[in-house]
Amino acid sequence: MTDKHPNGYTKEMIRELLGTSCPQHVAESGCEERKRKGREMREGKRPYPTYPAKKVGPNFDENGKYIYPEGSGFNYMEKEDPNSEWGGKVS
Repeated sequence: MTDKHPNGYTKEMIRELLGTSCPQHVAESGCEERKRKGREMREGKRPYPTYPAKKVGPNFDENGKYIYPEGSGFNYMEKEDPNSEWGGKVS
């Protein structure tokens, strides 16, 4: 196989014409990077990411979700039209 490009130029001639804009290394795309990292984690070559612990305390439930105080929120329709028959608490 020859080093000639289909238009008749060699790789060296193309590099000379392009100068510094000639790509040296084409990096993998984001999709390929995610796939590779997933494969490495499943194979045990890379650790799985760790996430901060769930929040605990009197304002959080067993899943770490915030518990809103009783009576919090507002009635949207009271802000728009206080005489409207359509209403409901929004929290």
